[in-house]
Amino acid sequence: MVTSRNPAALAVVTIGLLFAVTIGCQPPRTAERPPKHRPTASVDGPAVVPPGVILTSPADLVVGLRAPQHVLALSSGGLYGAYSAGVLDGWSRTGTRPEFDVVTGSSTGALISPFAFLGGDYDAQAAQLYTGVRAEDIFRVRAWVTIPFRDSVATTAPMRKLIQDQITQPLMERIAAEHRKGRRLYVGTTDLASKRAVIWDMGAIAAQPCPDGCKLFRDVLLASASVPGVFPPVPFEVVVDGRRETEWHVDGAITAPLFMPPGVFAAAALQTGPAFNPSPTPGAPNFYAIVAGKLYPDAGPVRRRILPVLSATTGALLYAQCRAELANMYWQSRLSGMRYQMIALRQDAEIQADTSVSINQELMLELYQEGLSDGQAGPAWMYVPPALSPCDGNYARGGLRLRTMPDIQTRAP
Repeated sequence: MVTSRNPAALAVVTIGLLFAVTIGCQPPRTAERPPKHRPTASVDGPAVVPPGVILTSPADLVVGLRAPQHVLALSSGGLYGAYSAGVLDGWSRTGTRPEFDVVTGSSTGALISPFAFLGGDYDAQAAQLYTGVRAEDIFRVRAWVTIPFRDSVATTAPMRKLIQDQITQPLMERIAAEHRKGRRLYVGTTDLASKRAVIWDMGAIAAQPCPDGCKLFRDVLLASASVPGVFPPVPFEVVVDGRRETEWHVDGAITAPLFMPPGVFAAAALQTGPAFNPSPTPGAPNFYAIVAGKLYPDAGPVRRRILPVLSATTGALLYAQCRAELANMYWQSRLSGMRYQMIALRQDAEIQADTSVSINQELMLELYQEGLSDGQAGPAWMYVPPALSPCDGNYARGGLRLRTMPDIQTRAP
């Protein structure tokens, strides 16, 4: 969360993100080589298959999940998370916001997810998190002479304290109580060693006694929002087959800007019938996605210098990855008979941050107000992902004489 007015910081952010997405980050040195096969699930508790559920693979199992009727995915997006918080608040004010059976969050979406999971009573707390913080509440820049020898531009001590103040033990106890009712809260991080997404069952973690459970819950949120190059990776001491190891985790957006465990779609499909039915039926479960920001980066000239070129290409890559995940969620929703509903900041909104990891209270308040307006409008859902929308780069150029294509509305009337 640094501003682009600092060229050295932007260089580290841009190059770090580019390498993380394209060739992977190198994990910190450890005394032992990591095992070839990484663990895929916790063994803290027994796995119980609900009666009548037929599993086709271990990935289909979401233990103890009640029949999902409303599931929500919150995307990454840095300070644009203020928009997502605003949408949730506006949605609550309409009186139509449901209780979500599953909530997932990645990066800034992870920070919002506990409040979204607990419902409209926590909208004000989420709003304060995005409109009432300053840069010094989030990070502390290291001495510049030391940065080339460190793992990040800034330390996360202020953000760690902010998370600790916001995510209190009583809040986690409420999450644990909802978890026992069959609701699920998931947060995604990226493991540097395996270079893969890791999904954390936050309700199960909240159900563990403090201080260990509380520390792990907060560390997961911190790791999910730790932009590589800006913030240091977060260590997790794990035990694999009786052997203690250290994993290092960073921003969940690197591997999954938004996600929903496949088992959630499998559980939803059990309600819509065993046969394939791509069209949602009356009373079908609902899939909602809230995108923290626009679907496309704003167009503009790029100086022919290494940092502006790297910044522009990295931004294009991350936006494209988000749109691809939205399309993936769309097809999974269709296959499970769910209604797909997605919302994002309108493309013509005249709100543009220096970078998505900057801190600007005025911009964040504007983003929150945009989200609040969109949420109160219904919310103003879109029912197809951008990759399937008209005028989305589906026209092949046959020369250099071009014309502007019309902008076709993809929201429902």
